[in-house]
Amino acid sequence: MEGQLELLDKLFPGLKLKDAVYTEKTNTCMVNFLYNPECFKPDNSNKSILLQKLKEIIGDYVNIDINFVNCPLDKRAIANHTYSTIINTFPALNKNFTFDDVGVEIEDITVKIKLKLSPSIFDYATSLNREKLIAEKLKESFLADFIVEFVKKDITTQQTDAIKNNLEFMASIKSAEDKTVYELFDIADIIGKNEYTLASDFSKIKTPVENIVICGEVTNVQRKTYTKSFTKNGEKKDIEHAFYNFTIKNDGKFLYCSIFPRQADEIKGDLIEVGMKVCCFGSFRLFNNKLNFTATSIARCDYKREDIKSKIKTVNENYHTVFPQKYVDYEQSGLFDEQEKELKGSYVVFDLETTGIESSKDDIIEIGACKIVDGQIKETFSTFVNPERHIPADASKVNNIYDNMVADAPTINYVLPDFYKFCYGSTLVGQNVAFDIGFIYNVSKKLSYNFDNPLEDTLQMAREKLPGLKNYKLGTIVEKLNIVLENAHRALNDAIATAKVFIKLK
Repeated sequence: MEGQLELLDKLFPGLKLKDAVYTEKTNTCMVNFLYNPECFKPDNSNKSILLQKLKEIIGDYVNIDINFVNCPLDKRAIANHTYSTIINTFPALNKNFTFDDVGVEIEDITVKIKLKLSPSIFDYATSLNREKLIAEKLKESFLADFIVEFVKKDITTQQTDAIKNNLEFMASIKSAEDKTVYELFDIADIIGKNEYTLASDFSKIKTPVENIVICGEVTNVQRKTYTKSFTKNGEKKDIEHAFYNFTIKNDGKFLYCSIFPRQADEIKGDLIEVGMKVCCFGSFRLFNNKLNFTATSIARCDYKREDIKSKIKTVNENYHTVFPQKYVDYEQSGLFDEQEKELKGSYVVFDLETTGIESSKDDIIEIGACKIVDGQIKETFSTFVNPERHIPADASKVNNIYDNMVADAPTINYVLPDFYKFCYGSTLVGQNVAFDIGFIYNVSKKLSYNFDNPLEDTLQMAREKLPGLKNYKLGTIVEKLNIVLENAHRALNDAIATAKVFIKLK
């Protein structure tokens, strides 16, 4: 059927099939066409002809609608779209890349694009023939043939000195109230998976808080059950589930906790014993006007108290090394067609690529993030990070990041201050956020930055709101939600896809 749909382009000059999106809830297939207003008019007559052809191809079992997207060959529009495409889709190319690095020339229906790239990125992009890939990507959105050429850009002495001499944030210290944390080690999972290295002092929590790590010694534990009803094939059935109530103490303070494991993990709760030191990930919630802690994971561990004495760095006044970019997505306004939903506040959805899976031993080599403000993706933050060590072959096989790609990238001590500023005042969101935030916590501790942002996990959200998936990997979730994920396992691409998942599920 896809080939037949593409033949519709030939019915009219200046018309190009963009895509077709099926919405199960309304049984509607929306067919989107790009058109050049100088060659095609989206009037009722032409729409009627197209609808008739579509019914012949698709059939009458679905409702068919047509949407026309005006796509004139305007230099400014093409330059804007080219810039956003490089920033959003090709993060490996956007180091020191600005809007002024895009040149556009139009000859008839051929568009020539010149992209200025820094020397190391130029060599990398040319060796992989990225010109052709970018040209094909741009052709999807415009009724034209594209020719993309890379031009090597001179990096000025001023730019290199800005990185080398960017030292004022190193002394950016403010007085802060003393803070107690607990360093976790010798962690052995019981229920769920714990990848955190720091826990908070639960005695300081006085109001409901989502997604926090605490620790203490178990003083009592009780196994209880509850009954959950469900209907299958018209027959009502009851299933008994187990849950555990337990109390922990730390520095003379006690906390009442609960955990409701999945059915497959229920028996593991019997491993929780009095006298055992544990760490838990979960949330503080009010129940009967009392603050209780509900855990989603628990692990045996040992811990050591650490008092942080007024050594937390402030938010930088300006970005210095990694500059956020405006996010442009022509499909964003129509992305969520089910219903209008209010999502107030600021969220930063982030993803990391690393040299391995252990936050205490491995290093960050790429950060990708996007900021959601009141339900819309507004900005992106993307950079390679030079780990100052060889990237293991096993890691490169997963993320396709190699030593030569990060050779000219800034090191983490220059990147983290800007990422801290980008995240300040926002809730942090990730797919299995425990993994990525563990790396951030580890390096922020070394550099005296206090990432105490609230956390949200799209993995947990998907398990709750999309029951029955074969697995809960990001690729499976976005496929279920009809979200496009290009170049998986690259930080910015994964972060943008995760942001769209978050908006849909929140």
